[in-house]
Amino acid sequence: MLGLGGATLLAGRARAQVAVPPALEIAMEQVRRAMISADVPGAGISVVHGGEILAARGLGVASLPFQVPAQSTTLFHLGSVSKQLTAALVLELVEAGAISLDDPVGRHARDLPASFATVPIRNLLSHTGGVPDYEGLPGFEADRPIGRQAFLSAAAALPMDFAPGEAWAYSNTGYVLLGYLLADVTGRTYKALAAERLFRPADLPSARVDDAGAVIPGRAEPYLMSDGSVRHAVRMDSDYSGWPDGGILMSAQDTARWELALQTGPTPSRSTVATLTSPMIIQTGRSVAYGAGWFTDVVAGKAVQYHSGSVPGFLTFAYRSPDTGTAVTVMVNLESGPAGRFMREACLTLAEAVAPGSTPLALSPIPDDAPDLTARTFALFGRGDTPLSEDDYAPEISRLVGGRAPSAMPPNFGADLAGLSWTLVERHDEPNGQVRRYRLSRGGVSRHYSVAYAPDGRIYRVRSL
Repeated sequence: MLGLGGATLLAGRARAQVAVPPALEIAMEQVRRAMISADVPGAGISVVHGGEILAARGLGVASLPFQVPAQSTTLFHLGSVSKQLTAALVLELVEAGAISLDDPVGRHARDLPASFATVPIRNLLSHTGGVPDYEGLPGFEADRPIGRQAFLSAAAALPMDFAPGEAWAYSNTGYVLLGYLLADVTGRTYKALAAERLFRPADLPSARVDDAGAVIPGRAEPYLMSDGSVRHAVRMDSDYSGWPDGGILMSAQDTARWELALQTGPTPSRSTVATLTSPMIIQTGRSVAYGAGWFTDVVAGKAVQYHSGSVPGFLTFAYRSPDTGTAVTVMVNLESGPAGRFMREACLTLAEAVAPGSTPLALSPIPDDAPDLTARTFALFGRGDTPLSEDDYAPEISRLVGGRAPSAMPPNFGADLAGLSWTLVERHDEPNGQVRRYRLSRGGVSRHYSVAYAPDGRIYRVRSL
């Protein structure tokens, strides 16, 4: 069931077919075995390196009851990996002179609540606007319709997380507001704008904004893990499934060609790509390690970007290393913890196969020049039921302690840290801070956490990769 389906080699536009490196085929076989272990039904995977598409493949099945193989053309839901495309549409308006990044969003999007209307557009793009995230809250269920005014009224009833530019907290709400801005400025729907200004210029053959209730040829079926068995995920509301905070469908072919567009253009423009991938600096003078639709990082001295996405029944992870022209996207049609781990590990494994040293997987342990700081950080992450203390964190986090912005909070591994190893593998300086990357391992499974410290040793950012 989970054999290779539609294994396809694609050339870049108007290029000859590219031979697949043996290391990539070995890694792809490792990915296939890991996929079986994680009970993932189907996946769409693209690998781009050095300006060439090395692979665009389907693995497993797109439909369990009908045993339809996943192909290179099978459509998966990108979830929040779509945010980069919404951001690109907004930045296109900036380049056209229709809006400015420093404009308050309410200058262009009509009838916004006062608390939202004054937030600058650039802060919405970078999740530094303080707009509360709607996801997971009562009244915002994925399978129920909610119109624009009802959405705005319900979201605005929540307190702002912080003033624009004070901190960072992931906000799907902010990207919904950007979607309203796009519609009001252009008079076009998000679906039409994405097709006309991104998909067609970038030569994406099947990419589209989702409509969960529509009959869409080639769309994978969504699943979730429940009580140890794979079941159909709840069908999203047709409108919600295509919202601008994460509503785009792509195939492996599409994600590969979109990466080529990011690398060479002309759509999106070079200035747009630079804004998408440049970290925002907030009032403290420190980076939030997020641009516009991409998390940003530095691995072995080179800039990288990544993002995950999740909607009912689908998970996606994308990783790119511009220095080597390497990018991998892994999309799966199962929502579960093991599926999430699988797609991240598969993404980094494939990137490492074609560009050794481009991911944290290649990092080796280094001497720890601040073991007390490492021990204190490990203790904070293993705090269990102990409440967070504002004293341990710089203002970017301390002002959020006790609030409802969990995306900005350090992880909590629980009080049982038996069998966990916590190893320093990298460090680098950035404006007004230092970043230390740790490898957390237990039971043969590893994950990397980058922790950013202010000069006084307090933590101002935590990211996992």
